[in-house]
Amino acid sequence: MRRVSFSAFPCPGFILFSALLSGGLVSYSQDSGAKGTQTALKPLPDLTVAKSVSKASDNDRFSGKIVATRDMAWDMIDHREGNAPRPGEMAPNFSLPRADDGGVVSLKDLYLTKPVVLLFSSWGCDIFRETLGGLQSLQTEYGDRAHFVMVYIREAHPFDGFGGGLGRVKDPRTDEERAAIARKAHRQMRLPFLVLVDPIEDPTATRWAGWPVRPFVIDTSGKVVYAGAQGPWGYRPYRGFLHGNGKLEGLDREFSSETLEEYLEKRFPKANGKTVN
Repeated sequence: MRRVSFSAFPCPGFILFSALLSGGLVSYSQDSGAKGTQTALKPLPDLTVAKSVSKASDNDRFSGKIVATRDMAWDMIDHREGNAPRPGEMAPNFSLPRADDGGVVSLKDLYLTKPVVLLFSSWGCDIFRETLGGLQSLQTEYGDRAHFVMVYIREAHPFDGFGGGLGRVKDPRTDEERAAIARKAHRQMRLPFLVLVDPIEDPTATRWAGWPVRPFVIDTSGKVVYAGAQGPWGYRPYRGFLHGNGKLEGLDREFSSETLEEYLEKRFPKANGKTVN
């Protein structure tokens, strides 16, 4: 399996989020308008203390809006983190259109037949693009035992928003525009997954706290059995990939600490070199 480490790809997104996570007050940000220009950051929210969330929501003040700045990205992540289902909880159901033909597919219909490896991301997510080879290897290895499904969500780095230099397209304004971008991404990246498209108001990404990139696994009872920590820093698709310092703090400790690859190896062990149930 191809291993990818961000130490080998020192992109601006890595520098930015690493600085955010370290708690520093100075970062290199594309929002300044000049590459490599130091800009002062506002105090970061404290994620080391879990916040009580009375009710998970699929709509908030960020829904349907372009992620325009670094501060907005951070605030949105902080605000939504309590929404994400934890391991052992029932998966929030959704019904979404396919990117290829528009046919509607529900999560429940999928997990009743076999487990679902669910990935939230977008074409504009540089981390997703860098790890695509490893994800494809996982799909090749376990695709006969589990559905691999991508929910196409709001662009992580749109041309017209936060970190635009890392993106691939402008952020769509309508359901139809997002579906068209998802189809193009599906085709150009040769995604081997079933790709579903979140509506432009972002209900699924909001409810699952899936932006900018995040994996889950749902078993055939509808329970979440693997819940990746908050992306980008908690995104662990396979061994050898690390973004940020790798430490899980606060709410992140409530999610799965192992990589998706490690979980799938335990769930589908091999006998005589072949994967078995």
